[in-house]
Amino acid sequence: MSKNTEMIKKRKAESTVFKQAYEQEQMKLDLADLVFELREQSGLNQTDFAKRVNKSRSTIARIESAVMEPSISTLEDIAKALNKHVEINIVDRRQKV
Repeated sequence: MSKNTEMIKKRKAESTVFKQAYEQEQMKLDLADLVFELREQSGLNQTDFAKRVNKSRSTIARIESAVMEPSISTLEDIAKALNKHVEINIVDRRQKV
């Protein structure tokens, strides 16, 4: 385990505020990674992907860089453009590692 990972784990255990902020940022990063991976799998650059999704290239870039959190409707637009659908699960926190 890296020094940073150890520090994060310690801070999360010590501070509820830090833990919540960390988890919120982690979710943004996970969504950014997901959209990037979907775009890469489709073989499209940001401009062509944005056209397919009917969004601007800058919107796709902001989502992929985790500057912007996509709305559920934007995620649905992305999924529809790739012939996929969105599934959302709410799970017990204890299940998340």
